[in-house]
Amino acid sequence: MSDDFLSLSRDKWRELPAGGEILGRTFSGDLLELDDASLIAQWRVMNDAAQIPDVRGWFHCLYSDLFAGRHVVEVGSGFGFDGIHFLAQGAHWTFSDLVLDNLNLVRRVVDFLGLGERASYLQVENERSFSGLKGERADAIWAIGSLHHAPFDIARTETLDLLRHLKTGGRWIELTYPYERWLREGSLPFSEFGKRTDGERTPWAEWYDLEKVKRRLFPSRTTTILDFTTGGGNFGWVDLRIGEINPDMRSSPEIGLMDYPAIAMNKASLKTSAKEWRLVCPNRIWWYGMSIDLKAAMQKLGPRPFPGLSYAVDLELDVQIGSVGVVLAGDHVDDFVGRERVLDARPSAHRVTVMTYDDAEPVQLLVRNTMHGVASQVRIRSATLRFAA
Repeated sequence: MSDDFLSLSRDKWRELPAGGEILGRTFSGDLLELDDASLIAQWRVMNDAAQIPDVRGWFHCLYSDLFAGRHVVEVGSGFGFDGIHFLAQGAHWTFSDLVLDNLNLVRRVVDFLGLGERASYLQVENERSFSGLKGERADAIWAIGSLHHAPFDIARTETLDLLRHLKTGGRWIELTYPYERWLREGSLPFSEFGKRTDGERTPWAEWYDLEKVKRRLFPSRTTTILDFTTGGGNFGWVDLRIGEINPDMRSSPEIGLMDYPAIAMNKASLKTSAKEWRLVCPNRIWWYGMSIDLKAAMQKLGPRPFPGLSYAVDLELDVQIGSVGVVLAGDHVDDFVGRERVLDARPSAHRVTVMTYDDAEPVQLLVRNTMHGVASQVRIRSATLRFAA
């Protein structure tokens, strides 16, 4: 983590949401100047404001029984609203934060409430701080609105260190800003998107969907428990069970496909360049419009670094008219080696990942028309081949 980015982030997150919308934001350092009675009174006001049933209360209800008696590591504890709730319900909780004042405030509240016996604390001083977690492995990682405020590479380093301290079969639970929100708010650079979402002093905010969270967790195997948007589409919620935690891979090869050969099929109209592929499909449902030969890209990607990995292609595309299906296949077009994704026309771009089943190896990426009587049109802006767990 660069010193500049760390400094900017620490300066920003001294100021935190004070509960509900009407209370705005508050600096933890200001609260620490209060005597114990005044601090606890103010914290309780903020905590009560944060417990809006359809904003925060729903996940407190959902996870209280699951966490009771178990150890959870929280990434970005802020004012401790979640961790202190779960502590009171019987959890063992590790609070972590970039800002020492935030942790000191949480510690004062925890001690006042008599919950300190099951609480521990970690200041995040750099991107490798989670490698220093102590004690037995955690049953869950709780990252609610935190990791998306760091660039992907930094968040991945932190993620891999956290995974080393998570039990096999443990849960990874994360609140994100969805891809659709990023599109809706102007597709800004992540250095500017943070200012739009969290104020002028915010150095970074990055969109995530399920597959992007899984990319950050790679090469760990995951089972999806929950994946949905909440808060009127402003937040994503991802809950994964972490199965086998595979050997550490700090980097995973990715091969861009936009320079590889694409051919039109069934008299479809196809225009290709290094920047985009434009396809007008045949107007018959289920007819194929284009094929991208993956043989050379597969060779460049190389052999699986260890058994059991799948192959994945991440695509960003605009479906302008109709509906298209995207799927990985073998030598024959009907030899699907993974599940097809069907995408309907909409004003905003789609971000989609298609994957192979188990140990299957793809030979081609296919796009076909999936709407009766319509010559569906699609513009593919990026396509990347990689391994997936």
